[in-house]
Amino acid sequence: MFRAIVFDLDHTLFDRYATLRATLHVFYNHYRDIIPQDLSCEEFIEKLIEIEKYYIYYDWTTVFKECAKQGIINFETDEEAKEAVRIIVGKCWPIAAIEYPFAKPTLQKLREMGYKIGLITNGSHDAQYLKIRMLGLEDMFDEIITTSDVGAHKPAAEPFEIFAQRIGIDPKEMMYVGDHPLNDVEGSRRVGYTPVWVKTTGTWFFDDIEKAPYEVDTVAELPELLAKIDK
Repeated sequence: MFRAIVFDLDHTLFDRYATLRATLHVFYNHYRDIIPQDLSCEEFIEKLIEIEKYYIYYDWTTVFKECAKQGIINFETDEEAKEAVRIIVGKCWPIAAIEYPFAKPTLQKLREMGYKIGLITNGSHDAQYLKIRMLGLEDMFDEIITTSDVGAHKPAAEPFEIFAQRIGIDPKEMMYVGDHPLNDVEGSRRVGYTPVWVKTTGTWFFDDIEKAPYEVDTVAELPELLAKIDK
């Protein structure tokens, strides 16, 4: 029987693509002089999101390398690419955070069912907590870990182990819910959690990783799933 349900943030409780569409105009305007003049803001954003979707399990610098290949923006040095990442995190993300409409009701329902609710998310403390506050989720969790605070990032064992120690629950009594096959599914499974893959990103790219025992299209399906398996 599970005692806690622990979540990833991006693509799990947070609609990253909708948020990018709402905020990347700042990025476009900032770099307008090195973006092809015939590429409108809307076209640029959709092309960038398309590339980001394909490289979803990599980082922004990898995305920007592909952007250069496709001729939509080209950073000549790694430092320029790193600065572009800082623009997205520091200037775009603070504009808006768009939640999945089912996220908060699902967390509330799971609480009513008696589960502890947690969050383990890769990223910096400031950036991830900004998203959490903007989404109105800061009071929804019994424990939150941003991996920069513990000095190790998923799929490393440390964030999952530290979370279990803080909340005082054996990993075998917890379910971990996320979209990333390596960081979320495999990372949590190695520590003893039962993983659930959320199929918001659509494709399982890691053929060498065993799939999760449970899959859902969105977290809205979790209460019904748990009612069936956790008796």
